[in-house]
This record gives sequence, structure tokens and C-alpha cells, in this order.
Amino acid sequence: MEARDWAEVILGLRREVLKIVVIIIAVSSIFFTFGANLVIGKILSDLFPAEMVFENREKILEMTEELKNITSTLENYAYHPSEVNRSLAFEASKRLVRVAMELTSSPILISPLEGLLLNLKISLAVGIAAALPYILYLILKTLRSRGIMQDVAIKKTTAFKYILASLILFAMGVVYGYNMMKLFIRFLYTMAVAQGAVPLYSLSEFVNFVALMLVLFGLVFELPVVMFFLVRNGIVQYETLAYYRRHIYVAFFVIGAITTPPDVFTQLMVAVPMVVFFEISLLFVRFFGRKKSDTGELLTDNR
Repeated sequence: MEARDWAEVILGLRREVLKIVVIIIAVSSIFFTFGANLVIGKILSDLFPAEMVFENREKILEMTEELKNITSTLENYAYHPSEVNRSLAFEASKRLVRVAMELTSSPILISPLEGLLLNLKISLAVGIAAALPYILYLILKTLRSRGIMQDVAIKKTTAFKYILASLILFAMGVVYGYNMMKLFIRFLYTMAVAQGAVPLYSLSEFVNFVALMLVLFGLVFELPVVMFFLVRNGIVQYETLAYYRRHIYVAFFVIGAITTPPDVFTQLMVAVPMVVFFEISLLFVRFFGRKKSDTGELLTDNR
């Protein structure tokens, strides 16, 4: 595609921008009113490691003794005020703050508007996702009007199958990512405590991290549908995907490094499923996704 073709695509989207905006605003408003708090609450109740401190019996006994010492120090200063007791009470108050932070069972808000902005951000993302199929339809329509991708003919029944398969695979990816995140967040919490740090998570950062990872896993599971569509309609050849598989692996690891925190474990948790699903998709496309003419040529060559 030339720059002129892309300009035509953008112009076609501009003509329909009002409809797109209406879809985004309508869906975002509904989700902001009825769904945002439910989603955030579900993420926090299932994934936030609030109960982990109470699973460590030694830690509970240690904090109990610490609280007794703090209480004794503060009480001593209250009954016998002096400069020495004042200094001891000040140090005890700092230890009390640390114990309170260790017992924190919910994320913190760094700014007054953090909760509101988080709801708005999630609602806007849901609105854009709802408008995405219509945007893709407009792009395909514009390209075909320019004489590009004329061979891509999708019937309503075929489109329904693509949509259904995409939704099922995306849901499978989200479920897989959800279960992986439970283990991963617990691992991060345990590692932070072992390092002597107090894990305090911002509400926005925590929910954004979880949501990003779930979307990534959902998109990874979409690879079979995407590759099947591209090869089946002759947009990309199977041989091309097979030949450049190593380059695609590198791209997967780059995506994992860009979209995740700077640690190897998280990057592998995103990149490795992408590589595995790419290989599964490649195998599936090889037998089921190629055009009949290509399949016939393959059988002839094997003979």
C-alpha cells in the first residue's frame, strides 16, 4: 500500500468519525455507570495479595511482639515524659507506621482523582474495544473500494464464525492470564517482603497492570484466528510465516519487553505463550487454513 492509499483510509474513517465517537461515548458511559466499579472490585478481591500476611504465622507473632513493645514505649512516655522517652516514642511511632503498612489489606490512592480517573480510563478502553469491529469494517470497506484486498470476500456466516472464534479464544486467554496473575502477584509480593520492603500498591497502577496483562493474553490467544484469516484469504503465504518465524519470535520478545515491567520473568510469561501459540497456529494453518489450490499443489509436490 502506498501513502495515498493510507490517506484514503484515514479520510474514510474521518467521514464516519461521528458514529465512532457516539459508539465510544455510549458504551463508555454505560460501563462507567454500571460496570467499572464491579470490574475493579473483582480484580482487587481476587488478585490483590491482602491475606498473604496472615498466612505467615511467624510474621504474625513477630508483629504482635512489635506492637507490644511499641505500646509499652508510648505508654512509658505518656506517664514519664522526658527527652529520652520522647526520642524512644518517636522511633516507636515510626515502627508503628511500618507495621500498619505491612497490615494494609487494600491498595492506596496517591492522588484524590486517582480512583475517578481509573474508572474513566477503563470505561474509555471498553468503549474503544466496542467500536473496534466497526472501525475494522470501515477500513476493509475503504480498502476494497480502492481495489485493494478484492479477493477477501467474507460472507455473513463466515464473519459470524470469525467473531465467535475470536471471542472464545480471547476469553480463554483472559482466563489463562487471570490464573497466571494470581500466582505471579503472590510471587512478587513474597519477593518484596523477603527483600525487606513493604509492598504498597497504587490502585491505578495495580489495576492497569492487571488489565494490560489480561488484554495481552487475550490477544495472544487470537493468533490462530488472525493467521487463519491472513493465509486463507491469500494476504500472507504460509511459507512466508514459516520462513520468518525466527524474526517473529524476536518481535514477540520485544513486545513482551515493551508491554511488561522490566523483569525477565514477566517478559517470558508473555513472550513464551506467544511463541507456543504461533507454532500451534502455524500447524493449524498448514492443514486447514490454506486455499484449495495451495493444498492441491502441496499434495502434487509430495507425490
